[in-house]
Amino acid sequence: MTTLITGATGAIGSALAAQLAATGTPLLLVARDAGRLDALTAQLGSAASVTTLALDLRDSAAAVPALQAALAAALAAGRPVNRLAHCVGSTVVRPLHLTQEADWREQFEINATTAFTVLKLCVTGAIKAPHPLAAVLVSSVVAHGGFANHEAIGAAKAAVAALALGTAASYADKGVRVNVVAPGLTRSTLTQRFIATPAAEARSAALIPSGRIGEPGEVAATIGFLLSDAAAHITGQVLQVSGGQGSLHPLPKA
Repeated sequence: MTTLITGATGAIGSALAAQLAATGTPLLLVARDAGRLDALTAQLGSAASVTTLALDLRDSAAAVPALQAALAAALAAGRPVNRLAHCVGSTVVRPLHLTQEADWREQFEINATTAFTVLKLCVTGAIKAPHPLAAVLVSSVVAHGGFANHEAIGAAKAAVAALALGTAASYADKGVRVNVVAPGLTRSTLTQRFIATPAAEARSAALIPSGRIGEPGEVAATIGFLLSDAAAHITGQVLQVSGGQGSLHPLPKA
């Protein structure tokens, strides 16, 4: 069995790669930057079974054939890709009247269209050369509640969740499971502006019921669980990993 991680060099993707490599899981890692992929592979250690592809998933004309070839090679080697974690993401924090059409299109292209491309390839492979498939797509709490200045990214991440749930319904009887994790504010380069100083981090943490910023490893561990056999009867779910952000409303402190 092989796990495909897209956005593998990001905070969540790299944390997941480290967790799975430690269990001996063969990995197919996809990201845009070949140098960062090489660095991640080195961090995982020589004992890890890792294949890398430097691809920009937005360029489907190049990415689709390369991914098809990689999936076929894994299948021929007797280690089909039967787990997918799509960790590609981006963000724009801007109110609607300041959001340009280019911003809108970019968020959908990076988040939703890449998810469509990769999930379609994996599902098609799983039903043509039948083998089970567990997939997890990364959405966000901003897709599931009203967050000021998150109109474009919220809509794009909502599309990711809808894609996952529809796919889960279509292929539930074919051994395909698809779930979603929706992180809250999690420590990464994408969220650095909100936690760049101790004071900024304290302000952000105060908005989260748990009182702290999420860690990439926590999101990765949840993805790992949903991909595992322990979650074999879980499909079509959106699981927030957010410290209650966006869903809990504690009483104000005195």
